[in-house]
Amino acid sequence: MDDFSAFWHFAIFQVLPYVVIVAFLGGSFVRWLVAPYSWKSQSSKIMGGRQTGPGFNLFHIGVLLLFFGHFFGLFTPEPLLNAVGLKPAIHQMAEIAIGGMACIMALVGMAFIIYRRMTNPRVQASTRPTDWLVLILILAVLCLGAACVINAFRTDRSGHELIAFGNWAKGIVTLNPEAWTYLVDAPIWNKMHIFVGLMIFLSVPFTRLVHIWSGFMSPFYLLRRRQLMRMNDSPMGPSVYLSLKKRQEQQKSAARDGEA
Repeated sequence: MDDFSAFWHFAIFQVLPYVVIVAFLGGSFVRWLVAPYSWKSQSSKIMGGRQTGPGFNLFHIGVLLLFFGHFFGLFTPEPLLNAVGLKPAIHQMAEIAIGGMACIMALVGMAFIIYRRMTNPRVQASTRPTDWLVLILILAVLCLGAACVINAFRTDRSGHELIAFGNWAKGIVTLNPEAWTYLVDAPIWNKMHIFVGLMIFLSVPFTRLVHIWSGFMSPFYLLRRRQLMRMNDSPMGPSVYLSLKKRQEQQKSAARDGEA
């Protein structure tokens, strides 16, 4: 490997991941502090959501399967995978089958979402440039992921590449300064897939993707204290609601009598 190739491998697969992690965590925290009311999905589904309900569902199911599949495959220790019967070759075939199915689901859902955003006037009016950036990045990472699956199926089903990717991811987490070397011989499709994936995480604090934090934090809502609704420092229970409703009816009746 020449010096230039080694330099960009080191820059993209060793330095860039830490830049992304800092921006992802720090940027999200700063946005939560500075602009908490912008922390939302800005969903356009309420603008005629019946048109693409199945598309939204397919996309989110496919993306979630891919995300947790990647997380499981990259960070589960290899001895544990072997202990449960997921030898590298079997792991590779499972990745091709399950990952391919999830990728198709996400791409079909993405097609519905893009079509709707391009043809629905209300959705077009609410679309921001960053929304298109998010769609382009997600579409690119899905297409590159599909290319990785096809390339693995056609050229090498041994699973040794999955081991290399896992060693790289674990090396980044454990601050291994030689983590980038695991990707030197990886296929170009996989390198591009990883790079675009890093760009997606880098964009999270600056786009609507920030709402994924809320999705992962939603289990904490099950542990929070009950929310109490109060009016004039009094608990707002059924009796209060009935008394308010009765008072409103009396006011309407008095208004009608006055008009008569």
